[in-house]
Amino acid sequence: MIPLKLRISGFLSYRDAAELDFESFDLACISGQNGAGKSSLLDAITWALFGKARGGDKDALVNLQSKAAEAALTFAYEENVYRVQRASPRGKTAVLEFQIWDGGQEGGGAWRPLTEKSARETQSRIEQTLRLDYETFVNASFILQGKADEFTQKKASERKAVLSNILGLEIWETYKERAAERRKEIERETAGIDRSIADIDAELAEEEPRRQKLQSLEADLKRLAASRKTQEAALESIRKAASELNEELAAEKARLEEELRGLKMQSSVISNQFSGIGGLTDQMESAKKTLTESEEKLAQRSKIEEARNAAREESARLKAENELRKLEMDDLKARIDQLESAEGAVCPLCGQELSEKHRQSTLKQLKAEGKEKGDRFRANKSRMDELAKAAAEAETWSAKLSNAERERLTLSASIAQWTERIEAARAAVQQWEAVGAARLKEVESLLASGRFAADAKKPAASLDEAETLLLKLQEDENRKNQEVGAARQLVEVLGSLRTRRKSLEAEREETTRQAARLKTLEHAFGKNGVPALLIEQALPQIEAKANDLLERLSDGAMSIRFATQAEYKNKKRDDLKETLDILISDGAGLRDYEMYSGGEAFRIDFAIRIALSEVLARRKGARLQTLVIDEGFGSQDALGRQRLVEAINTVRGDFAKILVVTHLDELKDAFPTRIEVEKTERGSTVRVV
Repeated sequence: MIPLKLRISGFLSYRDAAELDFESFDLACISGQNGAGKSSLLDAITWALFGKARGGDKDALVNLQSKAAEAALTFAYEENVYRVQRASPRGKTAVLEFQIWDGGQEGGGAWRPLTEKSARETQSRIEQTLRLDYETFVNASFILQGKADEFTQKKASERKAVLSNILGLEIWETYKERAAERRKEIERETAGIDRSIADIDAELAEEEPRRQKLQSLEADLKRLAASRKTQEAALESIRKAASELNEELAAEKARLEEELRGLKMQSSVISNQFSGIGGLTDQMESAKKTLTESEEKLAQRSKIEEARNAAREESARLKAENELRKLEMDDLKARIDQLESAEGAVCPLCGQELSEKHRQSTLKQLKAEGKEKGDRFRANKSRMDELAKAAAEAETWSAKLSNAERERLTLSASIAQWTERIEAARAAVQQWEAVGAARLKEVESLLASGRFAADAKKPAASLDEAETLLLKLQEDENRKNQEVGAARQLVEVLGSLRTRRKSLEAEREETTRQAARLKTLEHAFGKNGVPALLIEQALPQIEAKANDLLERLSDGAMSIRFATQAEYKNKKRDDLKETLDILISDGAGLRDYEMYSGGEAFRIDFAIRIALSEVLARRKGARLQTLVIDEGFGSQDALGRQRLVEAINTVRGDFAKILVVTHLDELKDAFPTRIEVEKTERGSTVRVV
């Protein structure tokens, strides 16, 4: 995987959109102060590709001032160009898109989607394309602070464990545990089968006693069957003798029961009538009260109608008077207008000389007369409004009381009917108490005591005894039949138990074989099994790659060899102990890794760590094309930093991209390209220098 372009926004310390173009360089230093956001760029790459970063929680990756974290990574892999776009709105489901660049013909091109139906399926396709998962990618491509010499600095006896973790071989321990769990489960099944076989053997040993018991029970059953048949014949003769008596009993009892049902029905009707007298009385009293109210309403309605009619008559009179007043007022107005407009020497109204004094006195008289008529007109109008309102209210009340007469007639009829029903109910109750109640008690007493058929029951006593005896014989026979069935089943089951035993023996042989195979798998999955073989296979590859790098780093003066076995200090032991020694060959001969320090040890560490990364990537079917060194190999002095730069330049041709993350100013100047990261008030920014 070779990164080409990274665009992020709202991601960790990057609030605003930031874009980083990788195509202009193959070796660059990512520099900036601690906390500026250098490692966040690496987190953005892993989050875009795998949805994972060092922060863990996806919401923790969203910038505090942003609503969503977004990252888009364009990268080249195996002659193709891909783009992954991932967005994670705070508190919502993340969105993932995967695309490939389709170059097309004649220079045209477009992004073709590779996104699957779900985010999980899309993520799986990305990992299949890269042939790497998150853990393998980080372990192979990233050399983190303090991790470069993790393998070499361990004791020889611990290096295999570290190598196993780097190569991802811890999964074989999981396989071993699963195989052990399955083996134990199979062994428990085998123990259960053994218990079942022992139980079957114990039952097979009871065959002879079971057969003897079955014969004895069958003989008892035969005797009981004969006694039962004899008793059935005796019972039949007794039943014939009692048949006639039973018929008489049934007929008399049926007659009394029928009479009892009729009396009870009559009692129920009388009871209902009696209980209804109180309700009828209450209804009648209520009706009488309502009748009185209706009669009062009728009287009130009459008065209201009289007042309404009087108001209408007065209103009609006032209306006629106002019509006359209106004519008179119109005439006065016309005369006033005529006098005011007159210009001659003669009054147009009386024919006298028209002086100014005569004009004014006449006008004053006419206007006074007009005012009097107007006041009277308005008084009449006000009175007419009052009368109209009173008439309307009277009309409303008259309408409300219009049903009073009909209600009075209905109530009168209902009171008459309820009076008749109450008298009829009281007469029926008196009749029942005098005759029916006494007969009801008599019939109930006869049926309860059975005195009506005392003589007829005596011959039937022997029938009950015979039936009781027959029932006991039948119960004994049924019980004995069950015992015979159970005993026969215990004998017959022995055959199926023999068949079951053969099946269990075959099943036990199979579970034993399975347990043995699982035991073998446990050993194979253990540290001395497949993981050891994989380490043995990987070591020559690691050794070859490390020697290739070390030869360039030391100008051919040094080489590495891994030793996986060594002699015990106790010379009496002929076997060899498991170990992982690092033997270095140089001009002084062959020495252990622990004998080296300073620059020589650093070159060995660097060569082995790069070799481990390439072998890890190759095991997944991928090529290691990008190398990221995050803050060097721990705390290096000035000489150590110089060696780091020299080592990186030596292997520069082995990788398409090398990124070195550092906060040291003196180290960042040693690289041809710098990616400077700064922290501002609006978050981190990035630029290529």
